[in-house]
Amino acid sequence: MILVTTYINPDLDGFSAAIAYAEFLNKTGKPATAGFFGEYQTEVKFAAQKFGINLPSSLENYGDFEQIVLVDVSDLKRLDKNIDPQKVIEVIDHRQVNDFTTFPNAKFLVETIGASATLVAEKIAKSGVEISSEAAKLLSAAIVYHTINFQAPDAIQRDKDIFEWLKGKCDFPKSFLQEVFLAKSDLVGEKLGRAIENDLKQFEFAGRKVVIAQLEIVNGEVLVRDREQEIIDKLAELKNKLKTDFIFLVIIDLEKLIDIFVCGEAKTRDLLKAVSGVEFKNNVAITEKLIFRKVLALYLKEHFERK
Repeated sequence: MILVTTYINPDLDGFSAAIAYAEFLNKTGKPATAGFFGEYQTEVKFAAQKFGINLPSSLENYGDFEQIVLVDVSDLKRLDKNIDPQKVIEVIDHRQVNDFTTFPNAKFLVETIGASATLVAEKIAKSGVEISSEAAKLLSAAIVYHTINFQAPDAIQRDKDIFEWLKGKCDFPKSFLQEVFLAKSDLVGEKLGRAIENDLKQFEFAGRKVVIAQLEIVNGEVLVRDREQEIIDKLAELKNKLKTDFIFLVIIDLEKLIDIFVCGEAKTRDLLKAVSGVEFKNNVAITEKLIFRKVLALYLKEHFERK
């Protein structure tokens, strides 16, 4: 049995890619199941409810699997500690910061593209294997969401082409993107702190530990104006908990297509200015373009490796 999984606290790209790829493997005679660790991101819960899909419980029987396929992740640090890297036979990802040597028995499909869901959908399309309506909806949702309706800097024509192919396989609602944006933006009360903690990624570059938290919402500037200190306090709490050298939050405003950086420490603000040119006013910096977390990770990797 093959386990198809992604990083802890999966987002819509990792979740959808895992569900669809497990279905594909089963249809090609390779018994597989999609399994997940941690808490699902808000957009995953929204899509599952929208499309009538039951979310699997958090995986516990990981020892039953002889082989593992990773989607939307290619480094060990973001995986559940029980994942045996020796069992990983395949990695499908769309990031430029990777850890290929950790998985000695794996073949890799890693390309800079809008979504891992695009890579999975392309494999299915080329194979001629029929895709279910549910899998087609999930992959469509992942592509359109993670490329912000193809406005993201890494979105390319291939993302658009496979999205059109998927739409021919299902009844994908035109209203999905706006509805999921609004769902992601509901951060009242304790939801804000949970959202920051659930959608963070840990990196290590030349011995320096960096944590990047990311929110994808509308009205990002209003959120920061009203709750800046709450965000700063949460980042300080997480810095202590995770024992990291640097931590910051990047808010992607899904309507204005800008980034808003929030950081309470001068050394981290200086680092961000050095690697991306952002200018802070007190604890906040606003860009006029989108810089995704995976791009920031690449900038940071290059910065620390030059030193």
